[in-house]
Amino acid sequence: MIKLFFVTDIHGSNVCYRKFLNALPIYGVDTAVLLGDLTGKVLVPLVEKGNDTWECTLMGQHRLIETQEQLAEIKKITENAGYYWVHQSREEFDETRADPAKIDALFKQLVLARVQEWLDLADERLEGKPFQMFMAPGNDDWFVIDDMIDAAKLVHPCDRRMVDLEGHEMITSSASNPTPWDTPREMSEEDLEKHLYELCGLVKNYETAIFNFHVPPHGYSLDLCPKLDENLTMAADEKIHAGSIGAKKVIEQYQPLLGLHGHIHESRGAQKAGRTLLINPGSEYSEGILKGALIMLDKKKIKDYVFTSG
Repeated sequence: MIKLFFVTDIHGSNVCYRKFLNALPIYGVDTAVLLGDLTGKVLVPLVEKGNDTWECTLMGQHRLIETQEQLAEIKKITENAGYYWVHQSREEFDETRADPAKIDALFKQLVLARVQEWLDLADERLEGKPFQMFMAPGNDDWFVIDDMIDAAKLVHPCDRRMVDLEGHEMITSSASNPTPWDTPREMSEEDLEKHLYELCGLVKNYETAIFNFHVPPHGYSLDLCPKLDENLTMAADEKIHAGSIGAKKVIEQYQPLLGLHGHIHESRGAQKAGRTLLINPGSEYSEGILKGALIMLDKKKIKDYVFTSG
């Protein structure tokens, strides 16, 4: 039997990533899987006002920072929420804000620096340990991140390939069907279905296989999210299925032992699709809460599973 720890959608949150690494020895896992989305979405300039004071806008609120202690606390809150901070003079801030290309370049620099910090930390923590860690991006993540994961020493890449988890073949896809946000790894349903069928062709034994797909299958409880209007405002009382029809087809056809999914943060849960157990641990990264799933796998069956939160 192996103990698998699965986490997804931490979106740049430093505290969630560190909790993930800390959980591996605490839970006594054999294998850990961190599935995208790995990166955050918000840049927070800390603008100098003079006399060792700063100002910023964080979570919609203007903040005046008057001490080093307040500055350290703001940085911590920013990182733990999955945001990225940068020191700027007023001139630097005004110059950057006036040029979208400079904003994009600065944001990308900060995002990739954090990913590299995470990979270096994982390599340090995994050295000499009895467990292994797999990592893959999600639809929100740039393709350059694949090269960074590939270059890590002890973090194993798994996207768009088949890897062996102590006798269980696991195929992974970071892609998703179209979303309202036009993210880097979106595909049409037709192309995504083709991509997933190609991945399935790598598997020899579906009875013990794991389908590690960032996007959940369409029409199950794991892909329910609030409906958006034309202004991308969430409805308070109406939900829709946002998963992939292609993922639904391959899971229902091949009936793997286990399906690991994310993407829809609100739809934490487990559900059967025929003989396949589907799991979405959900995500509350912006609150600094790490949500995960511990799954005990026997050779041909799932012995047990439990959701974790902390």
